[in-house]
Amino acid sequence: MEGLTVRMQRCGSFDLAVGDVTWRVVHEVSFNPTPWVVVAMDSKGRHGLYESFATIDEALASMITVSGAGDATSRFRVVLPCGQHFLRPGKVRAESVISTLGWTHTKRYIGYMVMSLPEGATNMEARERFRRNITISSARIGEMTCVERADGLSHWCADILLDRDGFVRWDEFQQDAAKAFSGMRGDMLENYDFVPRIPTVPNSAVVIGFPEDRIRRPAA
Repeated sequence: MEGLTVRMQRCGSFDLAVGDVTWRVVHEVSFNPTPWVVVAMDSKGRHGLYESFATIDEALASMITVSGAGDATSRFRVVLPCGQHFLRPGKVRAESVISTLGWTHTKRYIGYMVMSLPEGATNMEARERFRRNITISSARIGEMTCVERADGLSHWCADILLDRDGFVRWDEFQQDAAKAFSGMRGDMLENYDFVPRIPTVPNSAVVIGFPEDRIRRPAA
């Protein structure tokens, strides 16, 4: 169907407006192994839940059909927040296309907090001190390491975990993570990591060397 458009949102959903109803494909962990769920929300905020699927493509195809916007043969665009788009149905999975276009679906952000304590500080004491510096209610401490004990001090580093279900551009991740952790009281390192919701590898061309003895050359 010409002009049929689904919009991917940074919050992690895929939205389709049909009349006064907003149809969405959302990721719901509790539905594993079919976490992509088709839901509908009307103008009064009432929700309806339909089927769940293992892949984004399956869920999007179902949403197009159950919403009445199209059928199983309908072509439609998926528009990313940056304005880029791709067509569905397609041979390459949506998860891979999204990754190739520079986006990733995150599960969790990881920040690194550092702290210096007296040289004899124990793991329990260090964990408690880190806990006091976590001023974001949804954040928690992951792994914690004493990096060094010297000159009367012990130097510690702790992983600070922050659940973050949504899409982010690869080249904007560091800035987005810095903003997400900006309310933290403790000293944070300037580099951040994330755990992907769905591990994907961007599509790229692989150049394979052709054996020299099999190349046919024109006669001199």
